[in-house]
Amino acid sequence: MAKILLVEDSATQAVEMTMLLEAAEHDVMHVSNGALGMDALRDQSPDVVITDLEMPEVNGLELVQQMRVDFSHVPSILVTSHGSEDLAAEALRCGAAAYVPKHRLSELLNDTIIDVLGVIRTDASYEKLISTLRENVFAFELPNDPDLITPLVGLLMQVCSGMELLSSVDAVRLGVAIEHSVANAMCHGNLELDATDCPSHCELVRDGVRGDLLSQRLIEEPYRSRRVHVRAQATMSEIRVDVTDEGSGFDTSIVPKEGQFEPQRLLADEDFPQGSGLVLMSSFVDELTFNDVGNSVTLVKRVG
Repeated sequence: MAKILLVEDSATQAVEMTMLLEAAEHDVMHVSNGALGMDALRDQSPDVVITDLEMPEVNGLELVQQMRVDFSHVPSILVTSHGSEDLAAEALRCGAAAYVPKHRLSELLNDTIIDVLGVIRTDASYEKLISTLRENVFAFELPNDPDLITPLVGLLMQVCSGMELLSSVDAVRLGVAIEHSVANAMCHGNLELDATDCPSHCELVRDGVRGDLLSQRLIEEPYRSRRVHVRAQATMSEIRVDVTDEGSGFDTSIVPKEGQFEPQRLLADEDFPQGSGLVLMSSFVDELTFNDVGNSVTLVKRVG
């Protein structure tokens, strides 16, 4: 259960979302615009803010921008309507941790909350020691076990937090990007599954859902012997994560080149389901590059 601040000017939409959230046993407080949302942030200390984009006075984009300055420890989730993709893409760049299209609220809203909160991990017993780190390198060779993704991200975020490299929200955003890259490497890279054959990100990573074809390939060759290689380096200037699978790769020509990336187009393209993960990965890091083969991705988040 989470303490959620819902910022939504439509009374009808607010009732619908409140019912969805309370059905998942979340504690919901509702306000009708971004200005009241800022007041509630000061008074209520929510775990997550869910905000509409199009609102009077202070809209969702302005709220996200203000939160990044005054409440950088509180993640925000956007609720977008059709035609607001430009604004949604800008809000993701400005600090939001996730987005949910309005027409998929019942399907995605509660899972998205679980995804965002799931990458937040702390362990006070190592806090003092980790704060003395100035450089740290991890190299993992992972089997195709989605249960390893959450602890992997938790460990990396614990180090980044302890080294005081990122704000809480930026750590969440980086964690989400790493989660998607590792899940893609396992499912689409090593196991060669299409989006239709793979559970949703939340089902796969949080709920342990596998599906028939995924379960079958986990025990079949050549899929079962393939590994995901993750190399993560954290310094005082940047965090660099390389994720490489042992699959055949994919056609990288479908990935927009630097300077040509259009998150708003991918947000609106329901025929390209992988686009949502690509939007999150590219919006939450400073550099996102693939190798020529298409079986390795590098994520870079600069510090400061």
